[in-house]
This record gives sequence, C-alpha cells and structure tokens, in this order.
Amino acid sequence: SHRLSQPLPGFEQVPYDGVAEVWFDTLDELVNLPQNPQYQTGAQADEPKFLDMSKLAFMATREHVVIEGPPMSRDTNWIKAVFLLRRRPDLSVGQFQDYWLNGHAPQIPLDMGVLRYVQCHVLPETYAHGAPVFDGMAELWFETMDTFMAYWLSPRIQQIFGDDAPRFLGEGCTGFLAEEHRVRW
Repeated sequence: SHRLSQPLPGFEQVPYDGVAEVWFDTLDELVNLPQNPQYQTGAQADEPKFLDMSKLAFMATREHVVIEGPPMSRDTNWIKAVFLLRRRPDLSVGQFQDYWLNGHAPQIPLDMGVLRYVQCHVLPETYAHGAPVFDGMAELWFETMDTFMAYWLSPRIQQIFGDDAPRFLGEGCTGFLAEEHRVRW
C-alpha cells in the first residue's frame, strides 16, 4: 500500500511511505522467514536498496474482516485509509482488542461508503518479545477519494471518532491514504 500525496486530514505528518502486507499460514512460518534461502537472496537482499531500514516497523497480526464488501480483484483500484494504532497504556492487549472489535467496529456506519473494513490485531504472543511499535492496523477501503473525504469529514464520523477514540486509543497513532498494489493474488 503506497502512501498517496494527499494527506489524511488530522494526520498530516506521517513517518511512513506505505505498508507491505505478507500473509502466512502460521506464526512459525513468519518467524522462520529470515532463514528461508529464497527470502534471503530475494526480498531481504533487495529491501536495503529502496527502504530506510532504520524506520521499519514490523507487526505480526491476525486479520478480522469487519465489513467484507464487494469482491475485490488484483486490479481493483480503491482508496485505502490505513491507521496504525496504539492502545491506551492502561488497557491490556486483550482489553484493547476486545473493545476495538466488539465496541468500536459496530459503530462504523454501513451507509457511508466504506466498501471494506479490516482490523489487523497484533498477535498477543508476540508481546513476550517486547511491545511492538503499534498494537494494530485498521484498513478501510473507499471507491474514490471524494467518497472517503465525504465520509471522513462528515460530522457523523467526526462525532463517532471524537467520542470513541479516547476509550481505547493512546498517543502516537498515525494514518495515511494509500493505493494498494497487489503483487501476488
């Protein structure tokens, strides 16, 4: 997901140029990726040529599809809003994830242009190795930039986020608008 030049209102200063998502069947497959010779000579060798390796942030997550939406193909060209979230420090990982999925998600209106909504929860077992930079990522897809802007700037959505975000989100959350490029489908 490549960050678009148009800033997401409220998140004008974003330290990331995008998000790369890779899916695995098991956490062990992800953990063992650095030992995979195909990865070592392929993507791992290539990444320093175009990435600032000092700014990378990794999250091992499990997806929760909140709004499935219409079928998506490799070439579907929707606008994607990406939010990198941190929990309130007084909430446990379980409390944060439960509220985000069962308290916050049902508040997202189904009649305001959201085509797809996915929550990516950091796997609780990965916290044993230290707190990740973020506790999760929210992804919302819209047909056009105008559809997203109408959603995001509406008083209804601003009210929902203004009232609800303090219930579960901490400092340091960020977000950006992106164009998704599906390499393998």
